[in-house]
Amino acid sequence: MVAFLDQQAESPSARKTAIRIYNLFGDALFYKPQQCLININKLVALKDDYKISPAIGRVLPRFGWFVLRVGGFLIYEMMLNRDKLSDRLAQFRTPKEAASFLQGNPLVESILREKAVRMYVSWIGHPDLGIDVSYGRWDKALFEMPVDGHVGKIFSRTGLVSEVIHEAKKGSGGRWNVIVASKMRPTIQEVTNNYSDDCIMVDHGAFQLGINCCSDNLEGIACDSCPRSPVCQIKSKIGCKGYCMLQDFCERNLTWRAY
Repeated sequence: MVAFLDQQAESPSARKTAIRIYNLFGDALFYKPQQCLININKLVALKDDYKISPAIGRVLPRFGWFVLRVGGFLIYEMMLNRDKLSDRLAQFRTPKEAASFLQGNPLVESILREKAVRMYVSWIGHPDLGIDVSYGRWDKALFEMPVDGHVGKIFSRTGLVSEVIHEAKKGSGGRWNVIVASKMRPTIQEVTNNYSDDCIMVDHGAFQLGINCCSDNLEGIACDSCPRSPVCQIKSKIGCKGYCMLQDFCERNLTWRAY
């Protein structure tokens, strides 16, 4: 549910909304999805919790995206025919096979981008993220890095990747400052593999830097002082100096937006 909702939306609002949907429908979400689908109008009470990108809202009313995604989740539950998705995914030997299984379903493919599928598989299969449907059979090194615009931005600004792919270069538009993270993913994965056998944790770290400290535009970049330093509970444990440790490597001319 969270993976379906977390598409061009604020992640905290997606998580909060998913919890409220469960509170509204209870276990019927998983055991009686058809009943929930019939009563999907009840979602009106939750529509203000779900914060989606204004750009997406221009294509279809924001509540419309909400209904479509929850409806898609319920229909997928019906397609599973009471099988547990976790049991299905646990049968695969690698997280890549599990991702291919999900992407092979036309309904899931129509709602979840490849990045979101990789992210979801890491949520439910990475041994350090709380849920492990593989019961330890999936090695950390076998996961594929999701890579979104924030991660691509960090790798670009610090010069870790030699080529930055943006829409103008791709040929699909003239926006030089809109990074095409999906096209950069293989290169970023290769660079990451040279330094770590756990690309998911590298992705998480780069994302946190990108969304919390490294503004999409030059205004507001907080390299010289961490905005979370006054309330940070781990800075003393990691020897944090209170500013971005990547600032000496950062190329300021790259002002990519998240994509």
